[in-house]
Amino acid sequence: MRHEMGFCMSAALIAALAVPSAPPRPDARRLIEKVIANQETKQQLQRQYAYRETVTTEFLHKDRSVDKVKSEAFQVTPSPDGEYRRLVAKDGQPLPPEKEKKEEEKFQKYLNKQLRLSSEEREGNTKEKLASRVSRFQTRLREALEVYEFTELPVERMQGNRIRCFAFSPRPGYQPHSKGTKILNRLEGTVWIDPKQAQIVKLHIIFREDMKFFFGLFGRVSKGSEAVAEQLQAEDGLWLLESITASLEARFYFFKRYRRRINYSYSDYQKYTVETDEGDFRKVPGSVSPGVLPR
Repeated sequence: MRHEMGFCMSAALIAALAVPSAPPRPDARRLIEKVIANQETKQQLQRQYAYRETVTTEFLHKDRSVDKVKSEAFQVTPSPDGEYRRLVAKDGQPLPPEKEKKEEEKFQKYLNKQLRLSSEEREGNTKEKLASRVSRFQTRLREALEVYEFTELPVERMQGNRIRCFAFSPRPGYQPHSKGTKILNRLEGTVWIDPKQAQIVKLHIIFREDMKFFFGLFGRVSKGSEAVAEQLQAEDGLWLLESITASLEARFYFFKRYRRRINYSYSDYQKYTVETDEGDFRKVPGSVSPGVLPR
């Protein structure tokens, strides 16, 4: 009986060893390094979309109740040297004729400036601005890898995708050495990453302590201020920004209190084609794909 038991245990052990084990899942650092590596490609793809940006600001009382609300809406369009933001509404209402006329004049001035450039100059400007944006994003992520330690949380599902989730906070004893790392060292939060697309799809950050400007003489952002950024997946798999909500409490120059909740919402995404040969970046017939994002 003892021999049979030993044989069964040996057979089970051999069988277990014979089964190929699944490769280990990449940890937060490897995933973020992948996000960094793919950032230029992702931003080039995101540049193919026009969208509507609505900025809503709630002015808050001390008890966090709303005092007043203001909003502005912009149509953001890919242009030969980056993107063009055109004001289209204020406080939920279309612009009055005189304001609309000024916006059209601003647009024509910008367009004429682009037309005076050669296609090579416009292309060079586009590459320069894209490279600068990519570099800033990559720098912040590299600084985050330096500052934070990550704790894996349960996998979540977003729009049918398996999303990896990690809590982060500053490493014990970490000493920041730059402006960027000093800011990050005052934050903690949670990050959600799509491992297939190598994109951050949600980010929640909280000020874990007050952040002072020039020893508090020029003001501070209070502990507990927070921001949440969320993305929505397009039909082609690319994640596009859906909203950013920031709740801030701050003080400036000893006296002025700042209590606001600001929401940036992004909607009406449409694929766009930029006619760089003629210098015009208005909508090209057949280039728009309504309903890009699932409702």
